[in-house]
Amino acid sequence: MQGDPQHGPRRIDGLRLIGLFKIGKAALLLATTYGIYKLLDASLLDKLHEWVYSLTDSVERRLLERGLDWISSLGHARIASIVVVTSIYTAVLLTEGLGLWYRQRWAEWLTTLATASLVPFEIVKLFDVHSHHRWAVAGTLVINISIVAYLVYILRKSRRPKATA
Repeated sequence: MQGDPQHGPRRIDGLRLIGLFKIGKAALLLATTYGIYKLLDASLLDKLHEWVYSLTDSVERRLLERGLDWISSLGHARIASIVVVTSIYTAVLLTEGLGLWYRQRWAEWLTTLATASLVPFEIVKLFDVHSHHRWAVAGTLVINISIVAYLVYILRKSRRPKATA
């Protein structure tokens, strides 16, 4: 494989795999953010309410009505705040992903710190008695701890002085 002296060989290794993971998360969050942004349009909520009322399955209709009522209760300002926060987090994920893809040391540090900062929240959520998604939380926790451990290993390995011949 052809290599680039500044960025190393063009292959998928641990750093690039984590980078792709972060870019993928950013893409999903961007789509979610766009969907939340569209909820700022009151006419869309009205159309969704009309569609829900046309459903024949009463259980399905009741669940969707509750969801729409909850979204409507958030209000314009709170939805706008959610859009801002998710946009910022999307930018952070994209920065991490692209920085790791291009093997930037600052991205290794940023990703290590950002990912490690989420671990305590995931641990609390794992032991939350009201949590219905323990397996998903446990899986996320394992992935994030693995990413942090790998990046710490890479950072420590790159800090060691190279042996001279």
